[in-house]
Amino acid sequence: MALLRSGSSFHTNFHFFGAVVLAIGIPCSTVLMSIGTMILALAFILEWNWKKKLEHLRMNMQVTFPAQKVNGGNVLIPLCLAFFALHLIALSYSHDLSYALNDIRIKLPLLVLPLVLGARTPFDAKQLRILLLLYVLTLFVTSIINFLSYQHILGNRTYDDIRGMSQFGSHIRYGIQIGFAAGLSFYFIRIFSKKWILFWILLILWFVFYTYYSQILSGVISLLISVGMMSFEFLRKRSKKLAIACLTLLASLIVIPVVYILIPVKKTHYSLEKLDKFTALGNPYTHDLRSDMFAEGKAIAVYVCEKELRSSWNSRAEVKYDSLDLKGYPVKFTLMRYLTSRDLRKDAEGVSHLSNNDIHDIEKGIASAAESKSGLLGRIEGIRYQLHHPGEANGHSLWQRIEYWKTGVRILKKHWLIGVGTGDVQHAFDQQYAADHSRLLPENRHRAHNTYLTAWISFGVLGFLLFLWMIALFLRIQWRTHYFPGLVFILISIVTFLIEDSLETQMGATFFATFFALFMIPPQEPDPSHPDPSA
Repeated sequence: MALLRSGSSFHTNFHFFGAVVLAIGIPCSTVLMSIGTMILALAFILEWNWKKKLEHLRMNMQVTFPAQKVNGGNVLIPLCLAFFALHLIALSYSHDLSYALNDIRIKLPLLVLPLVLGARTPFDAKQLRILLLLYVLTLFVTSIINFLSYQHILGNRTYDDIRGMSQFGSHIRYGIQIGFAAGLSFYFIRIFSKKWILFWILLILWFVFYTYYSQILSGVISLLISVGMMSFEFLRKRSKKLAIACLTLLASLIVIPVVYILIPVKKTHYSLEKLDKFTALGNPYTHDLRSDMFAEGKAIAVYVCEKELRSSWNSRAEVKYDSLDLKGYPVKFTLMRYLTSRDLRKDAEGVSHLSNNDIHDIEKGIASAAESKSGLLGRIEGIRYQLHHPGEANGHSLWQRIEYWKTGVRILKKHWLIGVGTGDVQHAFDQQYAADHSRLLPENRHRAHNTYLTAWISFGVLGFLLFLWMIALFLRIQWRTHYFPGLVFILISIVTFLIEDSLETQMGATFFATFFALFMIPPQEPDPSHPDPSA
């Protein structure tokens, strides 16, 4: 806190304090996020001096870097304000004002943070490093708490599935931040004293492990982008051996799982004459050799005795045979697929071979022994099954997303010019699902899960182009200045926007708005070969 006790003015200290609260709050607390934003807004008002603020907003900020001069950071502020203004304009043709006002409340950081952080002198390199350090350390501490709690070492929570491990907000948004934190940890290796290098390497390894264990696809993508940018940085610094090592790791992490997922599953062929007709208890089996449903290459619809399955399952499980599992899929189908994956028959004897953990996994909607593997391996197995067994979307994230995108495109074709308005996005999706007679269950009928598509559906083609312009200009500034944190942040945002509605939650909107505002004008940093030992 020495920085706050320096000779800086009260307004500067108060402004920095608000940014500190915000940096700590983004990973762990909506309350702290809101408090940090309010402190920054209050500091902005108390400082007054509107003439200076207006001049700062009008100025085309120029930053001199060793290789070139870069213009344009401040130009991003009016673009942010214009994008937020679209939400207000679109109120005029929205029918659900309650939904619209809540959406505007969530998006307030997109208005407030670029304004209060951009209309005054930007933080210098040392201040910004302190904010990023606090942010990464908060993610480290909260991820430790998440993991230990999920292992029942801390607390005594009951978890439905791995998504519940994230106790501090959306598991998707949190996973994305973990990947970003890995990139920032690499950045700190270059910036801070070399005596801390082991700590940062261990921190990177922890974030890699957490991403693997949490099974969040968006988090994996975020981490891969961070690793890719590490490779780029090594190449830029002409550390060819390290660059090759990083690129090899990156290629392995991408190519090997993709090849494994795409390899067709070899199916076992059955002859009805060679199949047993009765169970060990003397009840008849049914064998449907026409069914194309397979698990681990074995047919699901053979050796089925529903009479025994129902009674034996109901005697052991809390979620009954004719109910839905926690993913919204019929338990009996989840059970049959799980038994098949274990090479067990669908009868009383097969159920008797299931452990209590197996029973709990099936109740959670885990339909294969392979998918019950810990970490990312289970997620990969789930995606592999979905890819090779298209059909029912409910309970399967890949096919549900495809349904969301198809539905969003159909809405877009009807409302491509001005969109449906701020408050009518969910209503438009609900209507389209009904018109399409969608097989998605009501609880699975969500919005686009694509930020670009959502922006176009909400505000029309001009809103979509404005959003792209804002992102492209930010990327250009980061690329020309080679500011590593800014590049990692915007590339993660650009890619994850394709599969997530990242700006539709308070954590997502605040995360994007904060780092967008902080990195609009990249700081002029000292030579990384001579790091500040006091940093």
